[in-house]
Amino acid sequence: MYLDHNPNTRSPKQEKAMSNDATSGIIPSAAPPLSWPPPGTEGLQGTLWRGIGLSWTGSLILVLPLLWALAAEQPFYSLGPMEDNWELGMTIAAVGGVLVIFAFAQLWMIARGAAAAAELGYGVLTILEVTTDVGRDTGFLIQGKRHFALLDEVRQKRVIRSRLLGGLLLLAASVWLLVGFGVAILLAARGSVTPSGIWLVTVAPSFILTVLGAFFTLRQSSVVRGLQSDWNAQEGMNRIHIESSAWNDRLDQAGEAVALGSGERGRGGLFQSAGVAVIVFFVLGFGPIATIAVTTAIGPILTEIAVPTFLGVQEMAGGAEVLRRYDVDKDPSVSEEAAGAALHNVAFVGFTGEPEPMEAEPTTTYALAWFPDPISDRVAGDLLRRPFSDFSESEQDALRQAAEHPAHAEFHLLATAEAADIVTGRWALPFPDSLTFQALPSPRFQAFRTAALAQVARAAVLMSDGDSAGAEDTLRELIATGFLLIDQGPTLLDNLIGVELTRTGGDALGAYYEQLGEIQRAESLAWAREAALSAASKSRAGLVPEDARALLQGVPDLVENEEALRGLRWEYFATFNMLAPCINLHKMVFGPNDTYLEWRKRAERSIVRFPGEQELFDLAESGVLGSGGQDLDGFLPRFLGLVLGSGGAPGSCASLIASLQS
Repeated sequence: MYLDHNPNTRSPKQEKAMSNDATSGIIPSAAPPLSWPPPGTEGLQGTLWRGIGLSWTGSLILVLPLLWALAAEQPFYSLGPMEDNWELGMTIAAVGGVLVIFAFAQLWMIARGAAAAAELGYGVLTILEVTTDVGRDTGFLIQGKRHFALLDEVRQKRVIRSRLLGGLLLLAASVWLLVGFGVAILLAARGSVTPSGIWLVTVAPSFILTVLGAFFTLRQSSVVRGLQSDWNAQEGMNRIHIESSAWNDRLDQAGEAVALGSGERGRGGLFQSAGVAVIVFFVLGFGPIATIAVTTAIGPILTEIAVPTFLGVQEMAGGAEVLRRYDVDKDPSVSEEAAGAALHNVAFVGFTGEPEPMEAEPTTTYALAWFPDPISDRVAGDLLRRPFSDFSESEQDALRQAAEHPAHAEFHLLATAEAADIVTGRWALPFPDSLTFQALPSPRFQAFRTAALAQVARAAVLMSDGDSAGAEDTLRELIATGFLLIDQGPTLLDNLIGVELTRTGGDALGAYYEQLGEIQRAESLAWAREAALSAASKSRAGLVPEDARALLQGVPDLVENEEALRGLRWEYFATFNMLAPCINLHKMVFGPNDTYLEWRKRAERSIVRFPGEQELFDLAESGVLGSGGQDLDGFLPRFLGLVLGSGGAPGSCASLIASLQS
């Protein structure tokens, strides 16, 4: 590009313009014109504005949805503002993230190109003028050529400064939108910024920079448009002449005639530092934002795979309610601790090994098993449907061993207990910091199933001995023990065991009535049980959501619902607290809010009755890692711990991700 006319071919209009310049104080430069852009900088011309455009587009797409999700307070059980459409949010964040990566790559390449230009001897201002030259007219501007010849020196310098400031301020505004949000996340996770403060930290500086940048850009643009109009009217665009020679030599010859000069030369290190700054800003801004953008998907994904639909057990328990009329009278003198210990003793009947880690030692041990050999399902189903004499001699001996077993005293105690402290009886307290609710030793389902068959065997033997009343009392004690587990069990498996005991007792009671010849009572019992199961199933259909995310929203109310199974309430409380750190972006950064803490207190008052259950509550509340936390392994957990300032603290999203990786 050449920047001046042949001085020997001036038109009358040009002579008049020069005369006007002379009278107005503008002194035309006599120095040879410079080519533009300077040799070796052609690839930099106007590139800063491409970086600005990419940076603004990527930052807006990436930051604004996440800013909304983070700063807008949600119910503590919510998956965030987009909830069911979290995949759309992830897609938007991914698009914005790709654009931001391209933007920062562009800025990094600009910084590298600027450093190379500085090595060629160009000054800082010259390089900045090249990068902001989106209109490709800065060469004319700095030398006062073409339409810029109409400017006096003061206005010329003002236009140059406005052009540089406008571009740099708009770039800073787009970068701050990203970096400011990243900084706000770091501060918010450490309690230094409120949700409303995140908007202020992120948006306010960017808005101010944008206004200033737009002001300077529009101001110089308005001046340039006016000059172009005047120039076209006076000289015409066909007055452009060819310019030659080396640009830097001409610049040196021009000396002070070039407004502002070239700036300090040989400063390649300055632009290399700018390249490093681009990388630092990228990490500082994009790193935290990309991290939380990824983790916004964790809550919905975990909800889909980790929130169990336990409500089938509630349905079965509802169907068993018809048998509650066969419950036995309670003995107030039976303590909760004694009932809890008796339940644990039943689980260890005939067990010769050592308890699992965290299992308590039984207070009374029974080395003799209920049966000499595992009883077959065929025999178990016929215990009260066949005359005792129809069994073989070995089977009769086995049934009598079960009937006379001393552990039946534990069943009697359980059947007459009003409540049971199952936690203290079953597990070794206090719980260690490394233990989690999910890692607790489970109730011994098969042991209780065998014990239930032993109760039925005892009823069969009593029937054969002519003690039908004793047989009925035995079966009613079995049913009562089942309801104790349904009502008192702190795990869903306890409730399920209780349902199994009542089912076994109900089946045996129907067979008992048949043996007595009371067919109508047997049929009435069977009809009532079938009707109860059908009613429980129909009452659940259409009313209880099966969708995991909808179910998650109902968890807080379910935990406080006294009518729900205790095991269900405990399991959902523990599951909710496992998911809680990553449940939505707001909670991920700011942690639990006041509404969650209030719900937690209500839940504690609702489900904790004994000191042992307080220990269990604290364990369920500690989440997936227990109260001791965990050393973070893997890049994502470590980086998330750094971003959110939580490290491996219990209950943090970083610790949850670390546990999933391990």
